[in-house]
Amino acid sequence: MRRIFLSAGLALLALAPVAHAQQGGAAAVPASDALEVMLLKISASSRCSDGCAVRGLPYSAQRVTESVKVLADGNRIVQRHTEKLYRDSDGRTREESEWKGKPLVQIQDPVAGMSYRLYPDTKTGYRMAIAAPAPAATSGAAVTGSTAAAAGATRVAEQLSPALAGGMAAATTQIRSLGTKQIDGMTAEGTQGTTTTPAGAIGNVQPMVSTAETWIARDLRVPILLKMDHPFMGESVTRLQDISRLEPPTALFTVPADYTVRDVARR
Repeated sequence: MRRIFLSAGLALLALAPVAHAQQGGAAAVPASDALEVMLLKISASSRCSDGCAVRGLPYSAQRVTESVKVLADGNRIVQRHTEKLYRDSDGRTREESEWKGKPLVQIQDPVAGMSYRLYPDTKTGYRMAIAAPAPAATSGAAVTGSTAAAAGATRVAEQLSPALAGGMAAATTQIRSLGTKQIDGMTAEGTQGTTTTPAGAIGNVQPMVSTAETWIARDLRVPILLKMDHPFMGESVTRLQDISRLEPPTALFTVPADYTVRDVARR
């Protein structure tokens, strides 16, 4: 799901200066790491849009994404991607996935106000202060239509190529409520966002329509089901599986002492 196609030019524009290394002195960010730093900036600017500001609702789960893209010649590209998710009672989140075929750990810590992107194979990483957090949600907070749509819209944006950047400014989005339904024994509230890119915005002859359907688990305040249909990316379905409501170990949300982590300044 985190397969993001971005140009080197866009990556360099988002590259922030490195303040210092956790071990050693100041260090420059290698040009090859520009994309990683840009993705950290995106994460740090998200204001915990995926629910890491939620307090008192710990959980762990697997997030499984299955996608299908049909090519012009009728060929099909079918992919399956699995990530591990954790959230503690203080709202810290951890996501374990892969990046370029290697393990990747991303931590959002709204308590310390830091976002981390860690690479276990080299015991290195980056960290950045997160954007000013949104008001903390609690187990009694209501889920609004805009909140429910945020996760779907974020994932769509993450998968778009730079060629679409101009068209996104001209696109219009309509959001509607889908009500509630039971998903895997949990009550979920649904929202569908439909985005229309007008003809000619990116050289397209006809208008392009993409949809993102998001179902938020009422008892967890996280997306439990996400369905997307995009003319470039194809169709995808993301589900939370193997959900546990137990408190995850505290160590999952801290950086091991033997890691070298560079600080990236916000600007």
